[in-house]
Amino acid sequence: MTTTSRPNGWGRTLCAAAVAITMGMQGAAAMASGDVTDPPRWTSANDFSPARHWNVKAANIVPHGTHPLFFPLVPGHRHVLELPDHLDGHYRRETTVLEATEPFDIPGIGAFRTAIVQDDEIVDGTVSQRTLTWMAIDRTTNSVLTFGEEVWEIDEAGKRAFVNSWRAGEPAGDGLAEPGLLMPGTPTLGARFVFYGNDTTAYGGSEIMEVGITVVVPAGQFSNCLRVRDQGLRVLTDITDRTWCPGVGLALDSSDGKLVASAALPKGNPASDVSSVGQPRDSAAHPRPTPKISPDQATRIALQLVTGKVTDVKIERKRGKSVYTVEIMTAGGGEKDVFVDIQTGEIVGTE
Repeated sequence: MTTTSRPNGWGRTLCAAAVAITMGMQGAAAMASGDVTDPPRWTSANDFSPARHWNVKAANIVPHGTHPLFFPLVPGHRHVLELPDHLDGHYRRETTVLEATEPFDIPGIGAFRTAIVQDDEIVDGTVSQRTLTWMAIDRTTNSVLTFGEEVWEIDEAGKRAFVNSWRAGEPAGDGLAEPGLLMPGTPTLGARFVFYGNDTTAYGGSEIMEVGITVVVPAGQFSNCLRVRDQGLRVLTDITDRTWCPGVGLALDSSDGKLVASAALPKGNPASDVSSVGQPRDSAAHPRPTPKISPDQATRIALQLVTGKVTDVKIERKRGKSVYTVEIMTAGGGEKDVFVDIQTGEIVGTE
């Protein structure tokens, strides 16, 4: 099961120019290889600045605005990242800032409204997950904040299934979930801050690793960018590197790929065309094969690999195939997903 936290969540070559990054060797290797395999640099939430240090007040929070290094947080903005050879298939992430806003009233902060940012994760032409993230800007510091999200999985028939959500100000762990900082108003090298503040479902910290770098992606070449490393604080090895660039925001993501289109680009740039974002998908282009094995058979096959209690069995698109995702609760209390090909019964992967 994936989420777009985004911590989350997140490359290979989409055009003749691969990633050209003027950064240190460690950063270049991480971005070129896709997944970040470096060990976690930090082990505790105490290593990152939390929301209570940021003096967040409702009077200063506005739902829309711009930050030099973040994508425009304005209604109608759209951009697209792609990772063609993702393990699940051709991966595409479409981001849209919706017209609607979301109300909040948080103890110690007050009442305000946020923007709603929709992320659709698309694998082989089929929408597999939708996330709504609540973001806003602190107009006194120009910092971009997040106040929670909702995550929905979408099966190949288009049916939505709720996954999880969190909201700042609601109970989480021993207290209340706190806002997260997505981008400081004045980013500085080495700065560390909590970017998701729910210590039970979405908990992570960011560190600004490099500044003043240049990247080349299908949407163009961008300079004076910064690389931010997002690290999970519940699962320390959940690490993603993201490169943010002036005028367009997220240009390169080790989990989600490279920027291929953005409404923030000049109209003369072909990559400014985002008309395909949100268009209906042609499900006939990727028809789901008729299963040749049953859910019960898939369950038995999965349990031969992982011992535990099966909590769910569903058909999804994984590793470029239609599979049964067999979710198993292990004896140690963890969850393991086993992917079983719906036609051959072959185990094609785990997660």
